[in-house]
Amino acid sequence: MHRLIPTTPVALNTLRLGLALSAIGWGISFFFTFAPWRAATLQLYGMGANAIEYQPLLDYWLKMASSVFGCIGVASALASFRPRHFASLIVLLAPFHFIVGTTLLVAAGRNQMSPRLHPTFIPDVTFCFIVGILLLIPLASTCSRRKTAFS
Repeated sequence: MHRLIPTTPVALNTLRLGLALSAIGWGISFFFTFAPWRAATLQLYGMGANAIEYQPLLDYWLKMASSVFGCIGVASALASFRPRHFASLIVLLAPFHFIVGTTLLVAAGRNQMSPRLHPTFIPDVTFCFIVGILLLIPLASTCSRRKTAFS
């Protein structure tokens, strides 16, 4: 699997940029893991949500989801420092970002979200597709080069 990791400086740096953006984009979710309910809901309100009354189960789910999202960021950060060691993860992160981006785009459409009322869905979708592209292009070019070399 490590053979899919690019060796040319431009491709490797592109891959690392995608991983760094993934680390930041997912890692910021840890805010919701550690923030008290009031601070977390104020942030969500600022992102376009209606006021959310405290419910223990919602607080639990928010902590659960945000910690998982944050861990994706940690894994991406680790992979950016040692891409060959985390090659299997990197290969999964590229399609993961396209799947999440598509899911968010479909959900925004089905829920009739408008940028005026819900301004954060556009950066979320854009983030997913940009990171997916930054990960996929170097992997695909390396795979293509290796395939050509063995033909």
